[in-house]
Parts: sequence; C-alpha cells; structure tokens
Amino acid sequence: MVQSTAQPTTQRSEDAQYWDVSASLDVTYKVICANGVLLSSNPLLLQLGSSEKNWRGDRGGRRIVFVENEVFRFYSGAINRFFCGEGSQIVVLNATEKSKNLQLVERTVEQMVQFGVNRRSEPVIAIGGGCLMDAVGFAASIYRRHVPYVRVPTTLLGIVDAGIGIKTGVNFGLHKNRIGSYCAPVATVLDTTFLATLPNRHIRNGLAEVLKMAIVSDATLFQLLESHASDLVEACAKSSPVSLKIIKRSIQRMLDALEPNLWEHDLYRTVDFGHTFSPVIEMLKVDCLLHGEAVAIDMCISTIIAARRHLIDIAAADRIIALTKRMGLPVINSDCTAANMQTALDDVVKHRDGLQRIPVPTAIGEATFLNDVCLQEVMEACEYLQRPFDEGVLGLSSF
Repeated sequence: MVQSTAQPTTQRSEDAQYWDVSASLDVTYKVICANGVLLSSNPLLLQLGSSEKNWRGDRGGRRIVFVENEVFRFYSGAINRFFCGEGSQIVVLNATEKSKNLQLVERTVEQMVQFGVNRRSEPVIAIGGGCLMDAVGFAASIYRRHVPYVRVPTTLLGIVDAGIGIKTGVNFGLHKNRIGSYCAPVATVLDTTFLATLPNRHIRNGLAEVLKMAIVSDATLFQLLESHASDLVEACAKSSPVSLKIIKRSIQRMLDALEPNLWEHDLYRTVDFGHTFSPVIEMLKVDCLLHGEAVAIDMCISTIIAARRHLIDIAAADRIIALTKRMGLPVINSDCTAANMQTALDDVVKHRDGLQRIPVPTAIGEATFLNDVCLQEVMEACEYLQRPFDEGVLGLSSF
C-alpha cells in the first residue's frame, strides 16, 4: 500500500508555489524454505504472485523463466517438465560475475518484451545463483517500472545472502554492483537440494557469508561452525540436519539485520562486515576469486585491525582466523597491495556517505564500527596475515 499526502505551500517571494510530497511504501515478501520445488506435484512456483485469473490449478499459468546455464545443464529435464504449461518460456542465461553487466540486463529485458509479460499477474522467475538473481531482479525492477519476480537460488551464497534481501544490481567496469535498485521479490524459495550438484568450492563460498553472520551477531552459530567445520561442505551437499540448522540460523540472523533497514537508510550495517576491501580484490580477479573468498580475506584483515587496536581479545581473533582456514577459505592474497587497499578505503567512504563505517568484531558474535582506519594499519594487517604461523594463528607475542 502506498500512502501519500501533498500539501501546497505558497512562497511569498516571486509568487512561487511548491508542494511537500510525503509517501510511504509497505513492502512484504516471503522467504520460503521448501525442498522439491521442481516436482510436478508441487505447484508453489506457479502460485506465487499469481492472480486467480492466471492460476487455474492446471499448470496453465504463463511464465517466463530465466535459468543460469550451469543449473540448466543439471536440471533441464526437471525444469522443462515443471514449466510445461502452454505459453511458458525458458530462457537460459550465462550469468557470472564477469558477465553481470548492463548488456545482460538488456538481453533479459528483450526477452521480457518478446514474451509480453503482463505487468502484475505473471511474475518473472529466476533460477540460479546470485549473479543471475541480481541481473534478473534489476531487469524486473526497471521493466515497466517494476514487474513482480520470484527468486529460486541454487547456490549456498544465494540461499543465505543474495536471495533473501531486496537489493538488485550489476557491475559497471571494475565496480561491483555499481548500478542497481531496491526491488523486493514476490518471494524467494529456498530449496537446499540444489546444493547436491554444487561444487565444493562454491559451497565454501556460501559458508563465508554464514561465517560473517556468526562473527558479528551469533556466537552460538560460530560454535556450530567450529564443531562441524571439517565435514560441513559434505553436510551441506547432503542437506543434513546439522547443515540445515546452520543455514536456517544464518538466514534468521541476516533477516534480523536486513528487515529494519531494507533501504539502507542507516549505513552502519553489521552485514557489511567483510565488504570493505573485498569488492576491489574480487573484481580484480573476477575470473578466479569468488565473492565469499574475497569476503573471507576482508573479514580476516578487519579482524586483525580490531585485534591490533585491542578491540577484540587475541583468543577470539585466533578463533576467527583459525576457523576461516579450517573452512577452506583464504585469509589473504597477492592483490592486497597498498594501491588496491587505498582504492578500497577511498571508495567505501563514497559508498557509505562520507564515513568509513567499517564493521569489525569486538567479540565472537559482536561488532563495532571504525571511521579512522588508515592505510598503514591495513597494510600491517595484510603483512601479518602473510606470515607463516607455526604456533597458533596470530602469535600472542606479536601484540
């Protein structure tokens, strides 16, 4: 529901008149955990966002469905059988971090135009990872100034992070997600059975975002990760009870942080932990460094900065770095140069409206923000993480 009032006000100078316009937009969307989403016996995807006119109970609703090409390679049979209603169309896209740009959005919009999407009653469906959902969501937000869409994330990163908020966007040059919008889906449907065909590296990629939420907001979640780090990738692939517990707890913490601040009016955001330096190094190595891997490096740098400032005790910082390594995630890489780190510091000030607002941990499950981080201490943290540690992770004597 949109509520607005416009009050005319007359300025006495030069006979000028203006109106103060105030409006509010209520946003409601669903995040649904439901396995077996592509089973022919499960009509959920066709029901979401559909009017009675366009859902007759006989799988007759028209849908345009955008599917990431690797997903289609594994699930083409199930997807074709599910969307067998008259008039449905499946569009396979190559959506990677490198191809997530305005050209991909233009191709998506062209398909919407050719299909003739009804503006309100035929939700676009996106099945794939975060790159595909970001691009299709952005296209849906600008096509006829917003048509409804449904997300079906098929990666762990999409399930715990990219799929459950309202942000959409694409990269511009070397700038990550520089062009985008806030556009809530009708729903996000989380089906963890897709993880069975996800490469182990991409499961670790998603676990980095789970670790992020554990470090800044949930000590119990952190302990769960510590207890199961050695077999967590396999557990996620099998949708084991412990992996589902971890995934759902991470989603809850993410939604706790997002819901009060969906439009990011408050730029002090704990969910930005790991997202200060990572956008620069991720885009520099877009072909070989995954988002979660870049986030993990960023989280380690930020943790060392906090430890060197005595904001977090050494034992807690040790646990964070050690767990990052045990989960198979990197803690540093060769692109953490002074030039790149300065670029990141400069850009984050613009992105966060004049202040750094860098989240750093103060304990397991707690965080604060810094606005005075200098390049020297960033580089000292990077150099520190490049050392071999024979005893412990950080080495108590170094502090």
